[in-house]
Formats: sequence, C-alpha cells, structure tokens
Amino acid sequence: MGGTPNATKAPEALRDQRMNKLLSGVKRFFSFVARLQIEQPWLVAMIAVTLTVPAIIAARGLGLKTDFSELLPDNKPSVVEMRRVSEKLTSASTLTMVAEVPEGNTKALEEFAAAIVPKIQALGPAWVGAIDAGNRESHSFFDHNKLLYPPLEEIRKVHDEVRERYDYEVQKRAGGDLELDDEPPPLTAATLRERFGKTAEKLEQKGSGYYIGEDGKLLAILIRTPVEPGSIEPAHRLRTKIDEVVREVAPERFDPRMAIHYTGDFVTSVEEYESVKNDLGHVGVYGVLMVLGAVMLFFLRLRTLLAMGIAIAIGLAWTFGATKFLIGYLNSSTGFLVSIIAGNGINFGIIYMARYLEARRVQHKTPAEAVIVAHKETWLATLAAAGAAMLSYGSLAITNFRGFKHFGIIGAVGMILCWVSTYAFLPTILLVSEKTSPMFLHPRSLRSKVRGLYGYGFAWLAERFPRAISIAGLAFGVLAFGASVRYFASDPMEYDMTRLRTERKDRSAAGELSGRVDSFVGRLGQDGMAIMVDRLDQVLPVKTELERRRDVAAAHAKPFEQVVTIFDLLPKDQVEKIPLLNETRELLMRARSRGLIGENDWKELAPYLPPAALTMVGVYDLPEQLARSFTEKDGTRGRIVYITPKEGRSVWDGRYLELWADSFRTINLPNGDVIKGSGRAVIFADMLIAVVEDAPKAIVASFGGTCLVVLLAFRGKRASWVVLLTLLLGVAGMVAFLGFREIKLNFLNFVALPITFGIGVDYAVNVMQRARLEGLERMRHVIVETGGAVVLCSMTTTLGYLALTLSSNQAIVTFGLAAVAGEVACILAAVLVMPAALIWFSHKKRAAGVTSPVAA
Repeated sequence: MGGTPNATKAPEALRDQRMNKLLSGVKRFFSFVARLQIEQPWLVAMIAVTLTVPAIIAARGLGLKTDFSELLPDNKPSVVEMRRVSEKLTSASTLTMVAEVPEGNTKALEEFAAAIVPKIQALGPAWVGAIDAGNRESHSFFDHNKLLYPPLEEIRKVHDEVRERYDYEVQKRAGGDLELDDEPPPLTAATLRERFGKTAEKLEQKGSGYYIGEDGKLLAILIRTPVEPGSIEPAHRLRTKIDEVVREVAPERFDPRMAIHYTGDFVTSVEEYESVKNDLGHVGVYGVLMVLGAVMLFFLRLRTLLAMGIAIAIGLAWTFGATKFLIGYLNSSTGFLVSIIAGNGINFGIIYMARYLEARRVQHKTPAEAVIVAHKETWLATLAAAGAAMLSYGSLAITNFRGFKHFGIIGAVGMILCWVSTYAFLPTILLVSEKTSPMFLHPRSLRSKVRGLYGYGFAWLAERFPRAISIAGLAFGVLAFGASVRYFASDPMEYDMTRLRTERKDRSAAGELSGRVDSFVGRLGQDGMAIMVDRLDQVLPVKTELERRRDVAAAHAKPFEQVVTIFDLLPKDQVEKIPLLNETRELLMRARSRGLIGENDWKELAPYLPPAALTMVGVYDLPEQLARSFTEKDGTRGRIVYITPKEGRSVWDGRYLELWADSFRTINLPNGDVIKGSGRAVIFADMLIAVVEDAPKAIVASFGGTCLVVLLAFRGKRASWVVLLTLLLGVAGMVAFLGFREIKLNFLNFVALPITFGIGVDYAVNVMQRARLEGLERMRHVIVETGGAVVLCSMTTTLGYLALTLSSNQAIVTFGLAAVAGEVACILAAVLVMPAALIWFSHKKRAAGVTSPVAA
C-alpha cells in the first residue's frame, strides 16, 4: 500500500516537468525578443513598417457587401437559386426620372418625354435596358383585344342574341310567320355594352398614356438599367450620363419652371448603401476614439497613448489586410469589427503598459529592465486571454452561417495579431521614446493616484465586505442562472424583422418622391417572390400545386394570397371565343348592310364591334411593358412565377416568412420535376434557421475552447475552476439582462454570447495570475494595480461595444447592448466577487491554520 501514493504522483510530476520545460522554452524566447527590442529597437521598427504598409494597402481594397444573402453560405440552396434567378432577370434596378412643374402643364411634360426618351435609349444596352415612359403600348394592345377578355359565357350570349335577332329580322322581312311569343331584343349598342361593358371599361385607355400624375404636375420616366446600385462607380457614371442628356434636352424649353429629380430603387439603394457604409465608418471612428480616450484618462500620459495607439493600429492593419486575402470583403455583420477589435485588442497593451509603468514607478527599474519584467509577468495571462478570445471568435467559424463564420475568422485573427503586435512593437516604441526623452515617474504622482482610483474602490469593498459580497454574488448567480434557463426555454429568437433593419433618421427626398410616384405608376411586384421554372410547360403545373397548398392550409395558416403567371395576362378560352366573335362581327356587318341597325346605333356600337383580324394572343404578343416582369435577359418569356404575400400578414414577421418560405421552397410536380424557390422570404427564413442550428454549436465550442485555455494556463489546478466559475457568473448576468430588457436573439447580437466567454475570461485570468504571483495577502495591491488595469481593459472593450449603439441598424444596436451587459457583468465578477470570495475563503483557511487556497 505504501507504493500507491508515489505511483499516483509520478504522472503528475512528469506532467509538471513537461509543462515547466515548455514554459522555460517560452521564457527563453521572450528573453530573446526582449534583448532584440532593447539592443536593436530601430531594426524592430523597420520590421514593423515593412510588415504594416502592405497590410494597409490590402485593407484599403476591402469592399462592403450589404445584401442579406451574403450572410448565408454560397452553397445554400436558397442562395444558389436566388442568384440563378437574379442572373436571368432583365434589369438590376430602376432609375426613375421625375419632371415636376409647380402648376399643372401636361402638354409641356408630354413634349419633354417625347424629346428625352429617345436620347436616353441611345445610351445603349450597357447602361439602359429599357425605358418605360407610360402605358400607351399596353393600352393599344388591350384596345385591340379587349373583346377577348370577357368570360366565354358572355361572349356566347352576345353571339346567340345577335344570331337570334338577325335571323328574326331576316325572316320578318321575308314575310315568314315567326310564331314567336317574345320578340328578340333589338340590335343596339346597349346590348353589347351590357355584356362587354365592365371588362371594356377596365381596359379602356384614359389620359395621354404617359405616367403623369398630381393633376399634370409630375411626369415619371422609368429607366431600367443593368447597373447594380451597389456598384458605386458605374452608378455614378450612369447618373453623369443621364445628367448630360438632360442638359442637352434643356427641360426649361418646355416650361421655365420644370425641375428634374430622381428616385427609384437605383437611387434609394445607393442611398442605403452609402448610409450603411457611413454608419459603419462613423461607428468605427467613434469606437476607436472612445477607446483611446479611456486609455488617456487612465494613464494621463500622451506618450503612452501614442505608443499603445501605434501598436493597436498595426494590429488592426494586419487584421484587415489579412481579411482581404482570407475573405476579400466585409458584410453587414463584419463591417463594424474595427471598434470591437480595437476595444478588445488594446487590452493586451493595457496590461503590459500597466506592469511596465509599475516597474518603472514603484520598483525604479530602467526602461530595459521594465520591459523584461513586463514580458515575464504578463505574457502568460495576456496570451491565455488572447487564446481564449481567439477560440471564442473561432467557434463562430465552425458554423455554416457565413455572417458568423466571417465574424469569427476576422475576430480570431484580430485577437492573435493584436497580441503579437503589442508584444513585438509596444516595448520597442517605449524604449525608443525613453531614449529620446526619459519618463519621470513618481509613486505618488497625480497619474499614479488616478490609476489607483480604477481599482481602489473594488479593493476597499472586497476587503471590507468579503463575506457579504461573496454571498450576494452567489445569490445573484443562482437567480441569473434561473433567469437564463427561462430565457432560453421561452424561444429567445427575434421574429420581428423590422427590428433588424436600418432606421433612417430622416426620410430622404428620393424616398419621399418615390411615394408620390407610386400613386400613379404603381408598385408591381413589390413584395412578390419570383420562382424560376426550367420550361414553359411547368408554369401551370407549378401554379396548380401552389394553389392546392394554399387551399388545403387552415384559414389562419394560409401561406400566400395568389399565384401570378404570364398566362394570367392572356385571354382565356381563345379557341372558343375567336370563332364566336368573328361570326358575331360578320352578322353585325350583314345587319348593317341590310339596314337592320340604324346609323346612330351603329356609331354607339362601333367601340364594341370585334376587330376584323382577331387572332390568338400568345405570350410573345404581349407588349414589352406587360411582359417585362416575366421576361429574362435573353428575351425568354413566361418562365417566372410570382407569389404574393397573404393579405393582413407582414413580410417583416419572421414566423410568417418561415410559413411562406416553406410553402414554395421545394415544389414537386406530378411528372417528377422538382422546382426550387428562393427570394427574400426564403433568405430571411434560412437566416433564422441557421442561427437556431448554429448557435448551440458556437456556444459549446467557445466555452470548450475557453475552458481548455484556462486549464492549460493554470495547469488544471484550483485557480482554473475559480476563474471558470467567475466567467459563468458574468455570462449568466448578461443573459439575465437580455431577458429583463426583452432583447431577443438575432443573426447578429447572438454573437455576443460566444465571444463573451473568450473576452470576459480575460479579466479573471489576469487578476488570478497576479494573485498567484503576489499571494493572497497582497490582494489589495493586486486589485488596485492589475484590477485597475483590467477595469480599463473592460472600459475600452465596453466603449468599443457602446459605439455600436450609435448605429442606425437595430440589429447592431442590440448587439452592442448585449455585449456591454456581458462586459459589465464579467468585470464585476472578476474584480469584485472573485477577489472577495478569495479573501473570505483565505480568512477562513487562515483561521483553521491552512495556507492559501489558490494553488501557485
């Protein structure tokens, strides 16, 4: 039995020996780096410039893609199908030119339209796909074919009545005995008007045929263009060309008061793109400025601010330079990462700088000696924090949701590169600056006292009320854990999509004008979803299947309102109608030639007389304006099917989007063909599904990676578990806040959960590491010095997140709020609850005659 303890201890001793050997190698590496920085500072500075300039050039080439489809993987069926459909559509967007006169002047607007339309068309297909200045062509088409549209029963009744009356009049003139109880109605215009009038009135042309509204004050010309609104340079070139045409035509020739404005999705999309771009830009700038401002308030020394600013700028340049090669662009989820990475990444510099200045101020070390001390005593804690943050971000990279994946890749790369840039170049910057002008540090200077304030209050509370704070922390943890369970059990997903979009503080002039134009031009297909079939013969079976799904659904679960195809624009039953109409015309012509219809009746009847050359109307006989929504780039017509949302249901309701998307995501036809659906509804629905599917994976991976880093950093000893429990307390507090504020999870703010594991653990790791080095009897000093530094770390990170609340995008705002709540909860747990618990436990152990409860 005596050999058992030694056998048990042998593997532990071997493990400690290997770990000590690894740590010894790392320490030798840092000693080498420190010597290089001390002896060859200018060489290190040249290396920094050499590596950073190309990174800046690469980062400047990053583009921004704001479409929601960019957040889903390229191989997602809905994304593949949506892009396939988009590639086949005739135009990317519509630029609407609006001519306005203060008082109605229809003639001037018509003359202007006649003059400018041919010149715009002459710009060529590279710039202009089609021009829609009015519905004259459609009116002409319906005017010629209007008698094909009434129901077959009405046409048959007219035919039979005309035949009956004609036969009656012929026999009457012949002197035959008709023996009819009731005389057939006479052949008058009233007879045809009664049968055809309702349909004819709907198709009857009114006005000039131009898009003119507001009593002759506005003229709209719709310019369909293949130029994507997001392609900013081509978009500006198109606008320049249009402006040149306007100057050449000179609208003032037609009316001196005529003004030209622009609207349409081309203009509003460019405005939206520029709004998002500017939004992300000012969020990033404000975030970085607030972070640097917090650093300045802590150190109260411009030199330290510049040194840390240069170090984090190098890390940011490397990060986004690497992003150019790894991803190539930013999306709506990753565009604001500048402020987040700056707020997180500067934390390593804060810890390093605090220890450097402490060595210079308190221990009276030379700059070279202070660098060695800062390297030696901070690298493990900061590297562990960087590793945990990197793994937390990296946990998002294992998901299929591209919004998470790109966020995770950039964040993970940013954390490790900011750590490298800090330890590679911050010491060099400090050494060079000290050689130029040495810093004079006094232990009791104003700067020292200000820095002490960041941790002094926490130290006083932890020392004065360790038992009360520990019990309160435990009670809060239990309540927060219960609130977290309730939050996740009650479906925490956000289904109100209006809370995810960008809110413009003011409606633009183009947006206001668009509403005025819609009133007389219309909003065809505004919310409809397009389904692209492979063959024309699949259109009607698709419509039949979709309508079947709609009809069998419960009244409260109808997925859509109607299905619209190009065949809905064609007259029905043409094969039966045309012979009846042709014969009706022939009978009426005979009746007139025989004097059976009076001259006055004939004039009234003429508008309802079937045309002489009435033929079958097919999909390619429809005017371009009517068929445009169903026409592909190569001119193919009819393979596009539209489904419209259910009346009374909002397209911004996530639950309805899921219902709607599922109704046409996959359509199985009777012959075995499978048709895929896509569009905004399916994309949004897939985003919701992706978040629900990927969230657990990311959270588990993040927490697992954080645990691994902490266990390695503290060799799996008791300190590891104290740090992890502290982290869980902070995360539970964050989730409880989300539940209290009723903030639901969406495709963006969910990210706050996994990254809080890696970033929030930073504070507990640094405090615990310093406590192990100093001993619990110096806990006050630990909280004031290291605790003050990690409070600043949390402040910079919090400010980076807080900058997100300045965004006009509500998804970004809720992300900022959630992340700020996580930061506050984690820092309070790390610098107040954990130290108080350690002090209380230490007092109890000391009273029992046992040494420090934290293993070294």
